[in-house]
Amino acid sequence: MSDANPSSLPGRENRVALLCAAVLVLEGFDLGAMAFTLPALAESWHLKPVAFTAALTAGSIGLFLGSLLCGWLGDRLGRKPVLMGCVALFGVMSLATALVQDTVWLTAARFITGLGIGGGIPASIALLSDFAPKRRQGALVMAMTCGVQTGNVLVGIVAARLLAPFGWPAVFVVGGVIPLILLPLLAAMLPESPSFLAARAAPKTNAAPDKNLIAQLFAPEFARFTILLWLINFLSLLTIYFINSWLPSMLKGMGLPTSTAILAATMFQVGGIAGALGSGPLVTRYGTEKVVSAMLAMGACWLVLLGATNVATTLLIVFIFGAGIGISAGQLGINALPGAIYPPRIRNTGAGWSLGIGRLGNIGGPLLGGQLLALGWAPKSMLLAISIPAFLLAAMLLVLAKARASAGRA
Repeated sequence: MSDANPSSLPGRENRVALLCAAVLVLEGFDLGAMAFTLPALAESWHLKPVAFTAALTAGSIGLFLGSLLCGWLGDRLGRKPVLMGCVALFGVMSLATALVQDTVWLTAARFITGLGIGGGIPASIALLSDFAPKRRQGALVMAMTCGVQTGNVLVGIVAARLLAPFGWPAVFVVGGVIPLILLPLLAAMLPESPSFLAARAAPKTNAAPDKNLIAQLFAPEFARFTILLWLINFLSLLTIYFINSWLPSMLKGMGLPTSTAILAATMFQVGGIAGALGSGPLVTRYGTEKVVSAMLAMGACWLVLLGATNVATTLLIVFIFGAGIGISAGQLGINALPGAIYPPRIRNTGAGWSLGIGRLGNIGGPLLGGQLLALGWAPKSMLLAISIPAFLLAAMLLVLAKARASAGRA
């Protein structure tokens, strides 16, 4: 059975990339909506921010389960229907979030929203990987998944404009209406994967291999790749969410004013977008693992500089931007790997479970940072500590590259 990509039609992959990127922008918008509206929401409901811990945690659990479930469904039902179902789900639930009146319903709404968001990313990765030429697959997926960071930036801009005149529900209304407007465009213009359609139309001469898609991830030819991908995703997302959750507080602890600390921390996301877009030609030429390994090592070095030096604020922002180029953009390269490693028959499952296991790092990163703060660690020591998993990731990606080359799957 050939694992070659039969669906690489010139230009068609660009349309798929743009449509999926639009979905991921909206997912990134909704992911960041709670963080940007939380102060206004707490004030409106006369509650302390800690009262919303359950809602924030429920969203993370939804992301985890959505990645696992929709990863599997994408290989069963098709990439397009699963992706459209995810868009409809998080769009409707974002609107529902704008209507809730207490933390119980808010928690339920954010959990279901997380299911939709968690499933959209692996479906997008699998669909684009099915269309992309092998040479461009890594660069295209990295560029597409920039949509998540772009959405995170956009929700901050929208929240700044809407919160004062219209209140916190307005942000969720925007985050719900636009996905529902996008659905007809996806239905009309987004093609289904020819690889999936061909597999579904083919006569089932041996149905046994299709019965357990998850077990196939641990077949002899894939087991070591699966284990490495799961570990890499976990460590990468733990590092990123540690930084996303605690960097503003760490910078404030280093003496920066609150507004400056927030602005400086935002440069980590901006660096991620710049790194992903700028590294595309290198990924195409040298391969995803080698380029992303170098980026992560560079990002780790910037973190070491942040933790080991005392510099002016301008230079500090440059260091954070550099860390984002390496570490935030590195995750976008890691996102591309399941689409390159797994064949179409288990590609959506492989992407979903890889990201799903990584989502445990979403929870572990903030918890680790909070524990270090509780133990009295200084901000600079925390920055030095979180550089360690970034260096480990750089080494693990080289191991993965060597394993793929030896197996003839590079």
